[in-house]
Amino acid sequence: MHTKCLFSLSLSLVLSVSAAHACGGFFCTTVPMNQVAENILFIQGEGEVTTHVQLQYSGTAADFAWVLPLPAVPELAVSHNQIFTQLQSATQPGFQLNFVDEGGCYDSYLYDLIFPESCSTCAGVGVSGPPSVEVVAQEQIGPYHTAVVSSDDAQAIVDWLVDNGYQLGELGVELLTPYVEEGFYFLALKLASDRDVGDLQPIAMRYAADAPGIPIRLTAVATEPDLGILTYILGEYRAIPQNYLHVQINEALIDWFDRGFNYPEVVTQAANEAGGQAFVTDYAGPSNIVRDFFFWEFDLAELRRQTHPADFLNAALWQDFPSDAQMQTLIRRHVPIPPAVLTEGVLEVVFAGDRKAYERAQEEGWLQDTAESSFYNNMRAYDRYLADFAFDANAFADDLQRIVVEPLEGVRQLLEEKPYLTRLYTTLSADEMTLDPMFAYNPDLPDVSQVRSADLRTACADSLGDTRPEEEWEVVIALSDGREFRSRPFADSMDPRPLPLVGDPAAAVVEQLTTSGPPQVLRAFPTTIEATASPTPTGWSLLPNYPNPFNAGTILPFIAPDSAPATLRIYNLHGQQVRTLTTDQAAAGYGEVAWDGRDHSGHVVASGVYFYRLETEGVELTRKLLFLR
Repeated sequence: MHTKCLFSLSLSLVLSVSAAHACGGFFCTTVPMNQVAENILFIQGEGEVTTHVQLQYSGTAADFAWVLPLPAVPELAVSHNQIFTQLQSATQPGFQLNFVDEGGCYDSYLYDLIFPESCSTCAGVGVSGPPSVEVVAQEQIGPYHTAVVSSDDAQAIVDWLVDNGYQLGELGVELLTPYVEEGFYFLALKLASDRDVGDLQPIAMRYAADAPGIPIRLTAVATEPDLGILTYILGEYRAIPQNYLHVQINEALIDWFDRGFNYPEVVTQAANEAGGQAFVTDYAGPSNIVRDFFFWEFDLAELRRQTHPADFLNAALWQDFPSDAQMQTLIRRHVPIPPAVLTEGVLEVVFAGDRKAYERAQEEGWLQDTAESSFYNNMRAYDRYLADFAFDANAFADDLQRIVVEPLEGVRQLLEEKPYLTRLYTTLSADEMTLDPMFAYNPDLPDVSQVRSADLRTACADSLGDTRPEEEWEVVIALSDGREFRSRPFADSMDPRPLPLVGDPAAAVVEQLTTSGPPQVLRAFPTTIEATASPTPTGWSLLPNYPNPFNAGTILPFIAPDSAPATLRIYNLHGQQVRTLTTDQAAAGYGEVAWDGRDHSGHVVASGVYFYRLETEGVELTRKLLFLR
């Protein structure tokens, strides 16, 4: 059997370098932060949680502000973007096709057409407030002025933040009120007056809590549709969504020819099929998958010995300091470009004295970027313009120690202490951000690999050989659950057409995860092979509703042993009937009924706890649900 390996990240970065200038410095390219997801790292401790949040922002420094509700007063520190880069690189779901040769059907030409670039290895993708506001703490942490405040009046908090220079935008009283009523503290950040947007770095918070959670309701005020929520959780066991459902995707909808590039769209569709509030598990397993990426051995003493800024930057490059926007901001601060470089040096070094070309670059707006790249990546060429520059290597090294080294070393130590890492992913739109996701742990659940694979083989008869026209070539994709489907990838053009099967559900399994034992399957795609499939039911079951709590609609699932009439009703805490949802004949097997939170008159009910009761054949089953307006 002949097998080739194809592997790629679901989301790849394309980096470009100008052909005119070979580049190996800190100003060649800036690897961007992931702009399609909010990135959060939780580390579970004994009665406490440490949270790292990657701040994503485009705008001016003066307009930047960030507010986060927390269950307890936090200890604050800075984190680093490279932590999230390494987490993403190590755990990114990838989709691998094994090209199988059976009976002489393997065709390398076909393989090269479908996969023009294959992988070489199979590796994974300050002011006091009004009396009603308690200012618990104010301090500068890294580039941020921070404040932790609390109050029993949401309007007072808003007023205090605005009066003290925190630009809240559309964030108003109505979004803060639920957290105020629950006794939360509020952490607020703004950039210090001498800092710019390039100084933004993740923030780390340690606070008392039994389990992690995301205050997603605040995000709804200014979010994009289907915003990705990427959550990493370090702990002793596999982490689970506690009040959101869990889904397993239908891999037949993955575009295997395009290396799983449509994975986020499939997850979005699957979560929507589960009611809009559900996570998938991208990875669950040993944390050393990431720990092995944290290989830096920074030698700050070596950097302190450098007397020339070019030598300092070269030494930093050899030590693999991150080449990111934050590093570029530090370089600009400690080695500012002398004015003469812009007026004389660039004309000499870049344009070889061609003043017309220099002025054209100035007129077209790309002179500054060109000058910066040339100066910082080829600083020795500008030595005569640096003769009077006093370079302080110790100050630069001190900043690197505080801003880069300490955050990375801190997370590396936590990766050594915590054996298990879970990566959970979902997408949410504003109308779905009604419930803050909370997380828990289940030691009984299996690991989940970030590498997903399927077999690809050609469907041919030996007699046909290579005489078939390419538009008639047919391939078979065999999924890990045993299903197979055929495709003629070149029927329309010489570009492989997408593989997803239109019309199939994206959620192969919708399930409720608990803190022990196997998942409780609520709904399963019938052609999926399920190792944990439930036996034929012998009695009626009323399953937990989802989502719960809810404010727009919820699903009430049940299981029937055979076909029989069944009634499902809603009752309030006083035992009064609120609404009859169904009196129909229930089919044998899994069934579900939706409730939109309205009574029999069509009015939206009040917030609170309600009961839903299933009555049939002498059986009465009751469960509770929570409705929040």
